[in-house]
Amino acid sequence: MTLGAALNAAMSGLSLTKAQLAVTSKNVANANVEGYTLKTIVGTEVHNTSTSSSSVLTNQVKRQVNTELQSAYWESLSDSAYSTQYNEYIKQLDQMFGKVGDPNSIPSLMNNFTNALTSLATDPSSQSAQEVAVNAAEELSRSINRSAEQVQEMRRDTDAAIADDVDQVNAILKEIESLEDNIIVERSAGRETAHLQDQMDRQLEALTEKMDVEIDQGNDGLLRISTQSGITLYNDRASELQFTPKPTLGVGVEGNPIEVKSRSGAVMELSSHDLKSGSMGALVELRDNTLPETQARLDELASQMALSLSQQTSEGVAADDGGAPPAATGLSVDTSNLNSSGDTIELEFNVNGESRKVTFVAVTDPSLLPLSPDVTADSNDIVHGLVIPATSASLQSQISSALGGGFDVSVDASGELKVLAPTSPGTIEVTGLAAKNTRTVTAADGSEIPLFVDSNDGGVPYTGALEDGGQKTGFAQRITVNKAVLDDPGLLAGETDKQSSERANLLKDRLTETEYTFSPSSGVGAKNAPYVGTISDFGIETVVKQSQIASAATSAESNSKAVTSIAKNAYENSYKVDVDEELVKLTELQNAYAANARVLSAIDELYDTLFSIR
Repeated sequence: MTLGAALNAAMSGLSLTKAQLAVTSKNVANANVEGYTLKTIVGTEVHNTSTSSSSVLTNQVKRQVNTELQSAYWESLSDSAYSTQYNEYIKQLDQMFGKVGDPNSIPSLMNNFTNALTSLATDPSSQSAQEVAVNAAEELSRSINRSAEQVQEMRRDTDAAIADDVDQVNAILKEIESLEDNIIVERSAGRETAHLQDQMDRQLEALTEKMDVEIDQGNDGLLRISTQSGITLYNDRASELQFTPKPTLGVGVEGNPIEVKSRSGAVMELSSHDLKSGSMGALVELRDNTLPETQARLDELASQMALSLSQQTSEGVAADDGGAPPAATGLSVDTSNLNSSGDTIELEFNVNGESRKVTFVAVTDPSLLPLSPDVTADSNDIVHGLVIPATSASLQSQISSALGGGFDVSVDASGELKVLAPTSPGTIEVTGLAAKNTRTVTAADGSEIPLFVDSNDGGVPYTGALEDGGQKTGFAQRITVNKAVLDDPGLLAGETDKQSSERANLLKDRLTETEYTFSPSSGVGAKNAPYVGTISDFGIETVVKQSQIASAATSAESNSKAVTSIAKNAYENSYKVDVDEELVKLTELQNAYAANARVLSAIDELYDTLFSIR
């Protein structure tokens, strides 16, 4: 080897060692900096065949990152962010509903009301007992009001939080764009980009906390980021998320979607598939599903409670066509009190041994027809609308048309509805007929009373009307005690001159003994198996259901955090700096540097000797 070749080899070795010393020193200095990845730099041997000499080429600094562990961590981080954000709101709901035995919980307040009714039934003429019962009813309705209002306030909070997340995602995407531009510039200039890639990882990590994304790095080293459904969020340039919150977001009002605007101006809406994880996904789930279901549960409780105390039922009686023997038999019922939207007629019959049910629901707006099967809580009934007010002829025509052949339907001038079927074997057998109407006045023409009314327009009767989006929607915020009863608590015991325990006993029994079918939209029960129980039972279920949701949310958060912790440790261990190891490496590099320096010194001495020869 010539002296020139030896000098070249020593210089290249010295240059590599110097670079390695710098990288190793930086590793030690930044060992405790979050997100800093272990850096290495290696040399490549270069052999010159013409001179038979070798040297070492110093390569670019490389990061020690396990991309598989990185991807697993980011995926778990997205799930963990979802469960944490979701549980944050569920905890608030759980605290609001409390436990079944808490003094201010809905079940306890309902129990106070039924106990007050029991005391009133014992002494119906007691003004004190009357006032206690009314006050208990008022406190119960106010509790439902407060709970429903808090649910809607939480919906508005989630809507505002979605806007914040959208702004943060847009800021992250812009930072990714800026970082990638810098990386391209540095890479083109032949400078190392490892520190910029560390910064890029921090931005990508922050992005995965907000939403579930697919992150790919092409052969060109450039990033491509998309949602799970394939909507592009970043490809050379950042797309822009768009969202407009609704500050007046109310019951039954849907929140605005999150959209992605591409660089070309195309706008696409994020689907539920795109928002299955990440904090943004949790906020959308809360706003659009969890909180509306909680509202529906409170609305169902308020609705059924109001109707249970004010609804009168006329049961059908045996009827026939007057023949001897009759050729058609069935039932008849008085429908003259069917005056309010939401009132119903229920018909039950057997066809070849198979039981069937038809429910007719009164409406005042013909445009609502045909009615959805979900109007009633019973998934097995067939629902038809009845447009009222209606003459006897119109009522007969509407019912007959809905039932079709096989029935003989008639309605006389007094409103008596008769539904008959032929007595011949193998045909239809009418087994049940009932008309249900809501009392809208407090006059003592029955024990039922509209104790709870709708606060709209100063207080209107609650009948479950379907017009204007449905009276049940948001009723939990509007349920209030009838002003007539507030002014005269004695109405709970009947008219002043003939007070008795009859009304108080009926109200108590309607709340604690009579069973009702509750809508599955409340989240209690299933569509094909709706919950059946008393009003008091359902009051308990509203709290129990919330406790179950809270327990599941807490478990999900705990589990996801555990998975993320494991994934994070594995990922960080793949890139973190081992200071002891790096210090050993520093010593080795210092020795290598000294060796290269000694070679240079020896060559210098040889050159001095050669130049001194004359």
